[in-house]
Amino acid sequence: MVRLALRIGLFVVIAAVVIGAAGGGLFYAFLQHFYFDPPKAEYPRPASALVAQRQDLDYFARIMALDRSFRPEARAEADRRVAALEALPTALPLPKLHVALMQIMALADNGHTKMRATIPGAKDLLVPVRVTRFAEGFYVMRARNEYRDMLGGRVESIDGIPFDQLLAKLETLRGGKESFRRENAAYFIVNQDLLYGAGIARDPNRSEWTVRLPDGQTVTHVLVAERESDDTAPYGARWRSPDPLKGMGTDWAAYRPSSGSVPESEMQIDNLFSSRSIPGSCARYIRVEDIMDTDGQKIQPFLTATEAALKAHPPCAIIFDLRGNGGGDYTNMWHFTHALPELVAPGGRIFILTDPMTFSAAITTTAFTKEAGGDKVTIIGEPVGDRLAFYAEGGGATLPNSKFSLSYETGKHDYAHPCTDLHDCFWLNWLYPVRVKTLEPDILIPYRFSDWDEGHDRAFERAVALGVPRPESRPGS
Repeated sequence: MVRLALRIGLFVVIAAVVIGAAGGGLFYAFLQHFYFDPPKAEYPRPASALVAQRQDLDYFARIMALDRSFRPEARAEADRRVAALEALPTALPLPKLHVALMQIMALADNGHTKMRATIPGAKDLLVPVRVTRFAEGFYVMRARNEYRDMLGGRVESIDGIPFDQLLAKLETLRGGKESFRRENAAYFIVNQDLLYGAGIARDPNRSEWTVRLPDGQTVTHVLVAERESDDTAPYGARWRSPDPLKGMGTDWAAYRPSSGSVPESEMQIDNLFSSRSIPGSCARYIRVEDIMDTDGQKIQPFLTATEAALKAHPPCAIIFDLRGNGGGDYTNMWHFTHALPELVAPGGRIFILTDPMTFSAAITTTAFTKEAGGDKVTIIGEPVGDRLAFYAEGGGATLPNSKFSLSYETGKHDYAHPCTDLHDCFWLNWLYPVRVKTLEPDILIPYRFSDWDEGHDRAFERAVALGVPRPESRPGS
C-alpha cells in the first residue's frame, strides 16, 4: 500500500509539473504573440535633419508593419506615403512630419492604431483654451483669464478656415468611427503643433480663433501657444465640469452653465468610480470612467463594495454610466457585469449610458452587460466609439530622433461574429466570451450644449424616468 501511495503521489507530482509547464508555455506563447517587444532603433548619429527624418521613417515603417489591423489596400497606401516622405530632398518641419505620420497610421481605420498626438515626457505647444465636443459643435469651456470672453463660445473658424473644413482636417489624424475621430479632434484642436502641421494655422506659434457666444455675438482673438504639461489637456468631456483641475492655476477661468449648476451626473467628475442613490428615485447610479486602477483610485474594491450594497438594497433600476470611459482591462468587469442582472429588484432594469468615448474595454463592458442582462438592458445616449470588430493589445515604440511615438495593434476582438483565427483573434476572449448583435443605443440622445447649459443631462434623465417601476410591477399592486 505504501508503494502504491508513493506511485500515485509521484504521478500526481509529475502531472502537476507537466500541466504547469504546459500552462506556462501557453502563457509565454500568448505574450510573445500579442505583446512582443518592437525591434530596437539602432541607427548612427544623424549628420543632418534630413538623415534624422529618414531614420525615423525607416523605423516608423518597421513598427507599422507589426500592426495587424491594416487591410491590404490601406497598407499599400501607407507604404506609398512613407516612400514619398523618404524621397523628399529636404526635411519637413517636425509638426508637418508628425501630422503626416498620424495620417498614415489613421489609414488602418482602427481606433486603437495611432501615432500619438503628444511626445511622452515632453511639454506640448498648446493654445490657452480648452474645448469640448457637443452635438452642436466644439465649445470653449476653459480659458486663461485674458481670454475669458471666449468662454461658452462655439468655435467658428481658426485662421479664417471655417469650422467644418478644419474639422475635416483634424479627423484625418485618427482612424475609426467618425464620431470617435470627431471626439479626438476636440483634443487635437488645442495643440498648436497639430494645427500648424495640418495646414490650419499659418504660424507655428499662434492662431486666430473666432467663436460665437450663446447670445450670438462673435469674439476673435489671436491665441499664442505655450509649452504645457499634457495633464492640462485631458479629453474634452472633462471640461464639462468647472471643477478645478490639478496643474491649472488661478489664471484659468471655467465656463459655468447658465443654470448655475452642472447636471447631477457630472458632479465630482474626477471621482472615476462612483455609486450613489438618486434623490427622489429608487434607482442607483453607477459611474465607471476607467477600467483599471488610476490615480490611486482602485477599481476592484469599488466593484466589490458596490455589489455588496446592491445585494443589501436592490434598486428598482441601475443606471450604469460608461460615457467617457476609454477602457483598460476588461477582465476587471466580467464578474460584476454578469452579477448586475440579479442585483436589481424583481422587474428592475439596467440602463447603460454610452457616448463616442466609450471605448476599448468599456465597449467590452457594455457588451458583457447587454448579453448578461438581455431584455433588462437598455442603452441610452450616443453610440460607442468603435465597431464591434476591432484590433487592440500590442505595444508601442518611439522614433529615434523626433521622439514621436506610435502603437501597433495585434489582437482582434469581434463581439458580433465567431473569431477563430489563431493568428489574429485575441486568445483571452475565449475565456471571456461575449456575443451581441449591436451596441447601438436603443434610445439615441445626443449630448447638446444647450441642454448642458440649462443643467440637463437628457440621457441620464431619461434613464431615471424609465427606471420608475410601472404600477403593475410595484410590490403589493
